[in-house]
Amino acid sequence: MTVVAGSGLAGAQSATDTAAGRREIDLGGRWQFAIDPARAGELNGWHKPGLALRDWGAVDVPHCWSLDPRYPHTGAAWYRRTFALPEGGAGRHAELAFEAVFYRARVWINGRLAGAHEGGYTPFLVDATAHLQPGENTLAVEVDNSWNTTTLPGARIGPKAQDQVYPWMEYGGILRPVRLLLVDPVHISRLRAAATPDLARGGATVAITAYLANATDDAVEVQLEASLGDQATAAVAAMLPPRSVTPLKARMDLRREQVRLWDVDHPNLYTLRASLKRAGSPRQADESQATFGIRRVEARDGQLLLNGKPVRMAGANRHADHPRTASMDPPEIVDADMRQMKRANLEFARLSHYPLAESVLEWADRHGVLLIEEGLNWQLTGEQMDSALIREKFQAQMREMIERDWNHPSVIGWSVGNEYVSYQAAGLRWTKDMIEWVKTVDDSRLVTFVSNHAFSTAFERGDEESSRYVDLICVNIYEDLAGRLDRVHRRWPDKPVLVSEYGVRGDAMSGAQRGAFFREAYGIFRARPYVVGASVWTYNDYRSRWGVGTDRQGQRQWGIVTYDRQEKEAYAVLAEESSPAVIREARATGGGAAVKLSATVGARGDFPAHSLRGYTARLRLLGAGGAVLATHSEAIPTLEPGTAHRLEASLPAKGSAARVSVEIVRPTGFPILATEVAVDE
Repeated sequence: MTVVAGSGLAGAQSATDTAAGRREIDLGGRWQFAIDPARAGELNGWHKPGLALRDWGAVDVPHCWSLDPRYPHTGAAWYRRTFALPEGGAGRHAELAFEAVFYRARVWINGRLAGAHEGGYTPFLVDATAHLQPGENTLAVEVDNSWNTTTLPGARIGPKAQDQVYPWMEYGGILRPVRLLLVDPVHISRLRAAATPDLARGGATVAITAYLANATDDAVEVQLEASLGDQATAAVAAMLPPRSVTPLKARMDLRREQVRLWDVDHPNLYTLRASLKRAGSPRQADESQATFGIRRVEARDGQLLLNGKPVRMAGANRHADHPRTASMDPPEIVDADMRQMKRANLEFARLSHYPLAESVLEWADRHGVLLIEEGLNWQLTGEQMDSALIREKFQAQMREMIERDWNHPSVIGWSVGNEYVSYQAAGLRWTKDMIEWVKTVDDSRLVTFVSNHAFSTAFERGDEESSRYVDLICVNIYEDLAGRLDRVHRRWPDKPVLVSEYGVRGDAMSGAQRGAFFREAYGIFRARPYVVGASVWTYNDYRSRWGVGTDRQGQRQWGIVTYDRQEKEAYAVLAEESSPAVIREARATGGGAAVKLSATVGARGDFPAHSLRGYTARLRLLGAGGAVLATHSEAIPTLEPGTAHRLEASLPAKGSAARVSVEIVRPTGFPILATEVAVDE
């Protein structure tokens, strides 16, 4: 994740300058829009300057036309706007940066085709340098959200009606921000920080790779300087060939006292800053920065280890779908959703079937969530997985995802697909080839895929199914949870298992029956130490074209919250069952000047389970009407799984005390569980 200083504001064209002269112009806000059902836009000159736009609609980008009642359309559509090249922009290297356009895009600048992209969830750049002119410029973008058997996601090759669709919506539009970047022709195009902690000695190594672009026709000698504030610095020089992007590597070593490890309760982050100079020049050509964390993730001996300690955590899959913003995932929607999940102790998941919005990853980095990101193989057939075209598209979009997201500490793994024919020859070839390829792009994370065949009786031996190639087994199980888990473990006894999907539809049974289902499932997970995670399908109800199990409002009611985020009965059940701590033997006694509270706070030893460090007990003495009479906070000593602490506290009895509220709170401020204890006289 290369971050440019200054974000700009959605709305009118705005610009942000950095100290090195890098300039960022926000191209969000008002655009003109028209659908193109006949695909006649280019023929009719919709890409050309000076077009009369009286019959076009006005929309605000980021924009999803599928949300607009005026445009119930799947196919081609067009966006247009003009913008002014700021003074001093001539002679700079210029790029249009699109965060996400679903699904295909062609981009024209001043009537000339400047670039194209396929892939609805990953960012892309368009070199605009040769196309811009002083003064006003016209930008036109054709967007196409239709699908076929070669798009990702897309239809599958097969005769069934459901082979022709995928079970979420093809939300069309320029879904996330668009910016014009003006930089020196010699600049930093990407910045990577890969941190490796020495868990025995306490230090860490930060391996830095700066991808340096030289857009000139001459070789250029440069010097790169990198720093972590006043903690560490590095400098390296290189000669950049003309018209090239050159990876330049450097290294920093951190001492024990400089290292703050990242985990779900202590999401410590670092900021790497890099500046680039041409040899002999007193000024910086460019500067950039990246945020990262220091943590070690391992899968071995049937365990998932975070910073050397076993972790077992609950989670929930989340579709990027909201009634107000569809799949755009603006920060305010992401913040509300992720807080709701974190309050329910759902913090480890393969979250979606596609690359996530950076707003999700940035939230997870700052607040502590473990994520596996997945590339776009959703139930591809053997014929599709053997297709050279499909493989090329998958690798292009997977690379865009990895290179954007490889600095995020919340991302602990990459998945090369979901629910494909993993025991057939084509599935075995795909898994082996793609896992090997992913590791050439980023070898610092676990690599997996999501299987719905790992438990199948269609084969006998573990080497007959693609889970043989993964670091962490991910398996979707909707029936015979205990039996199928046991079969998976017998086949691969040394591999930890994440139940990447399980659950029942909310409209298939009562809330009480669904709650009982989840309690039974947690009993199954707790009895199987190799289950390191379980992620319910799904956090939210979502819209779908899938025929079976989709209601007449077009929603699939698998969520523990509704489409508009109202909590269902299952939400409270999962929040309780997913807590890594329990409160036992709680008693409050009153009489006289104080109410005394005694309780045992324990760290679960089964599921979920991980070290509890820096937690706090918050107590409130409540009157009969609920008024708060007194409060008290007390630090809980570090609890390893299976250990406990006896909590003893005294609260002054002001008024008629009725009960004591006991809440256990994470270091990040999120409560994990709460109970109320009646006061005995």
